[in-house]
Amino acid sequence: MTHPVAATRPPAEHPGWITGVKNRWPVWLAIAMTAVSWGSSSRESLSDAILLFAFGYLAAAVLQRRQASWVVAATAIGGLAALRLQDRVDPSAVLLAAALALVVWATLRGRMWPPGDLMLETAGMVGFAALALAALTVDRDLGRYLLAAGWLGHAAWDVAHWRANRVVSRSFAEWCAVYDTLGAVAILLLPVL
Repeated sequence: MTHPVAATRPPAEHPGWITGVKNRWPVWLAIAMTAVSWGSSSRESLSDAILLFAFGYLAAAVLQRRQASWVVAATAIGGLAALRLQDRVDPSAVLLAAALALVVWATLRGRMWPPGDLMLETAGMVGFAALALAALTVDRDLGRYLLAAGWLGHAAWDVAHWRANRVVSRSFAEWCAVYDTLGAVAILLLPVL
């Protein structure tokens, strides 16, 4: 005899592999982007990428719109790509100036106090910028390790944000963590110009 409550329960759903893949789309996007974008990269472009990662988080914190993280990232990536097409203005200088402008604007609007996400992202921007720029001032071998450390450090930053579910969307933090980790491995294994 079947228990009456057990008979009324619907059968448990077991997600198939398609659902699993669909739920992990940021991971697959990061893997695909890594496969397409990695080859012989320059130290300058890898350093600019660290600045870009930190800038994206800072911009999301200033906007206070986690949902905008993908739009901010796409806009920043497009801007960096456009800056790389010319040789008059250093892309890293533009990223640093834009970050400073965001911090000044947020400070003037009274958004830096009390300390919170914006203060943390500003500190992150300063730390990652110092590491990215240091990688350009030392010899190639040490620079390569500093770049890998910067990329891997940002992957840890992504994981912390994913776990805290703050500043950026979880899908963005997941994508960025995988992309940054694969990038750090690629920096160590592939030639850097």
